[in-house]
Parts: sequence; structure tokens; C-alpha cells
Amino acid sequence: MRCLSIHLTDLCNSKCSFCVVGSPLYTTDSIDEHDVTQFLRDHAGQGYEAVNLHGGEATIHPRFVEILELIRSSGYPEVHLQTNGISLARPEFARRTVDLGVRLFIISLHGDSAGIQDPQTGTPGGFARTVQGIKNVKALGARVRTNTVVTRTNVGHLPGIAALAVDAGVDHINFSNLHPVGSAIFGLSRLVPAFDEIRRFLYPAIETSLAAGRRVTLEGFPYCTVREYAGLHLNNEYRDIRMLYRGRVIDSYDDFMNDVMRAYGDPCASCTVREACGGVYKQYTDLRGWAEFEPILMAPASGGVEAGQMCERAD
Repeated sequence: MRCLSIHLTDLCNSKCSFCVVGSPLYTTDSIDEHDVTQFLRDHAGQGYEAVNLHGGEATIHPRFVEILELIRSSGYPEVHLQTNGISLARPEFARRTVDLGVRLFIISLHGDSAGIQDPQTGTPGGFARTVQGIKNVKALGARVRTNTVVTRTNVGHLPGIAALAVDAGVDHINFSNLHPVGSAIFGLSRLVPAFDEIRRFLYPAIETSLAAGRRVTLEGFPYCTVREYAGLHLNNEYRDIRMLYRGRVIDSYDDFMNDVMRAYGDPCASCTVREACGGVYKQYTDLRGWAEFEPILMAPASGGVEAGQMCERAD
């Protein structure tokens, strides 16, 4: 799928301790709205199938509705919205976004209870509003994908998070390996679990989701750390994502992540899926080294991936 991806704002109504763009560190917005509108106009009519909006929290942008109207009037087929879901707890706002072309909501779900999610997001009451937001847009017929960033706080709750998503009618459940940049740089060892601990809870969560007929994907995990489910990785899908990020145009988001944000070490040299995998987040190996990683010497099972369906940015 070809899509445009736009970092709409640095600001957010949550304060996630692991925010990849460091939104809790911003008190004013660095985004020039003219850059956003010009980017949309310049690419109109060029075969892009969707526009993906993210932040920060895109829904709190003062001209969020006007930007949705511009996307629709420019002829883009649909909008994908990455959000913490808090604004969607208001039924009238949820309906407005659907009416203006949002067809896929990628909603952050980082706990299976307020006690797990709210301390991580720094948002008392946020969990309840997120769950209500999911229910609101599902009732309007929209597609919902949840995104769960795996942390030391929620790792033991991954099966519960999967069960909650299933019960809420979520269509697609994504688990993201924590990218230790942005806000996370201030507490890496406190935030980032080791992969053996992750697998102990991630695999039952995957099994719960698949057993319920949900689509499951993995984001940012080196293939050898989830080799039994490496076929679920988003890297296996065809995506053509052109991104506007704080005034900079990134021609290929996936290439940027693989070439700039991740690294290869000695264990990768003989790995048969080295190119597909994309490597390991550099900050993780700076913290823990390469001892956890072993090459895959045969291609992973397909894992039931349906290629080419999603274009959204997930970390």
C-alpha cells in the first residue's frame, strides 16, 4: 500500500514514559502547518491510497478537522489515524472523524487495566477513555488496530491486553518492541525488558489473538528474538510510506528505520533473514550487547501474514 504519513504535532494529551517522539518534552509545537497542507497538496492525485496522521496526539491539533477536510477534498481515498483514543471517548467527535474519512484507527493500548496503563501514560482516567474510544469507533463501523508497546510494566499483562482487545472487537492487534529513543532515553534499564521475558508473555498473547480470529502483527522485533512468529512481522508486508516529519521528507519510512535506526552485529552475518529483519535498535545493544541474538539459518514460517494491507507507522 502507498501512503503518506504525517507527523501532525509534537504535543500530546498524554505523557508516555516511552514516547518515541519525546512529546512529553515539548511545551510548544515545532510543526509548521503550511508544510503539512503543502505536502498534502503536492502529492494529491499521485496514487496514494491513504494518509496516515500521527503525533504527538493528532486529534488535539487546533485545525485537526480542517486538515481532515483538506485530505478529503484533495481526493485521498481514506485516512488512518494514530491516536491514544482519548478524544474518541466523546461520541460526537468519534462520529465526526469517521464522517470525514478516517477508516482505520490505530489506538495505543498499553495495559489491561487503568492501574497498568495510566501510570505509563501519565494520564489519570486515560485508560477508561481509550477503551470507550475503541468501542465508539467500532460501533460506527470503522476498523481498529491496537498498538501495544512492550515495557517492563506491561510485559506480564500482554495476554490480558490481547484478551481485552478481542473483547472490545478490535480487528488487528499489534505488539511493538520498545524503541528506546525519545522519552525512553531517560530510563532504558527501567523500561526495556529482555527478549526472553517478552517471549514468555508475548507468545500466549499472540495465541489468544489468533485463536479469536484476529489479525496479529509484530513491529520492531529482531526476527531471531521471535523466530516462532517471525512471519507476523510487519517487515514482511509491502509498504510504500513517504513521511513528513518535523519539516523533513523521508522518502521511505521502512528504509529509514532499517538503515538509520537499527544496526547489525556479528550474529547477523550468517542469518538467512538478515535483510528482511532490518537489525536491532542501536540503543538496545548499547545497553545489553549482542549476547541474546542468534542467527536464523532457515526461513521463518509465514505466520499467516496477509501482505500489503497496512501502511501505518506503529512505533
